[in-house]
Amino acid sequence: MSEFTASAHEALLEEGVAKQKTAEKKPMSHQIFSSFLTCLGWSPLVLSLAVKNPRAMLTGAAGAALSSFCLSGIFYKMGGTKVWPKIMDISFLSTFGILTILAWTFPVDSVGNILLFLDVFVFGGFALTIGAAWACFKLRFMDQLMLDYVSDEELSHPSIQHLIVRTTQMFLVGFTLMAVIAAVNGSLSVTGNNTSTLRIVLMVVQYSILGIMMTIAQWLYPEYMVSEKGMKMIGDKYPDECDAWNAANPDHEWAKE
Repeated sequence: MSEFTASAHEALLEEGVAKQKTAEKKPMSHQIFSSFLTCLGWSPLVLSLAVKNPRAMLTGAAGAALSSFCLSGIFYKMGGTKVWPKIMDISFLSTFGILTILAWTFPVDSVGNILLFLDVFVFGGFALTIGAAWACFKLRFMDQLMLDYVSDEELSHPSIQHLIVRTTQMFLVGFTLMAVIAAVNGSLSVTGNNTSTLRIVLMVVQYSILGIMMTIAQWLYPEYMVSEKGMKMIGDKYPDECDAWNAANPDHEWAKE
C-alpha cells in the first residue's frame, strides 16, 4: 500500500519553508497591498459592528466591498494573486449591495429589522456563495486560498486536494450553522423573547465557530497534514492517486524516491 516515506515527509516540510522564504522575497509593494486587501476585505463586517446608523453602515459596507473587489482585480493584474474574483469578495459585494438597496427602499424605521438579521445575510451569503461556486463551477473555496501558495502540480497532489475538500466542507457547514444561530437570535429579538444575556451568549457561540474554523484551516489541519500520521493517512486513503502523482512528477521533491 502506498504511503509517504520519511524522505518525502522531510521534503514536504522543506518545501513549506522554501515557500515561506519565497513569499518573504516578494516585492514590498505586493506585501503591503496584500495586507491592505486583507484588512479591506473584512472591513464591511467591521463597519456593520461599528456604525450605528443603519443606512450609513450598509452603504459604507457596500462601498468597502466594491473597493475590495476592484482593488483585488488590480492586484490580480499586477501579478500579486493568481485568481480573481475572490469568492468572499463576491459574497460581500452581493450581500451588502442588496441590503443597501433594501435599506434605501424601505422606510427608515423598518431598516432596523434588517440589522437584526444582518449576520443571517452575511454568513448565509458566505455559505450560499461557497456552495454555489462548488456545485455550479467546481470551484472549492479553499482552491482560491491555496493557489497563491502552491504550484499547479502541488495543487493536484492528493494531500492538498484532501485539505481543500475537508476545509471547504468545514467552512460550508460552519457558515451555515452561524447563519442559523444568527436567525434564532434575530427571531427572538423580533418576538420580544430575547434578553441581553442570551443575545450575547448566542453571538459568542456564533463567532467562536468562526474562530475555530479559521484556527483549524490555517493552523491545526495543515500541521496535521504534514505530520507523519497525516502523511500515512493520505498514503493509505489515496494509494492509487499518490502513485499516479508520483509517476507524473518524478522529479518533484514530494515524490517518493
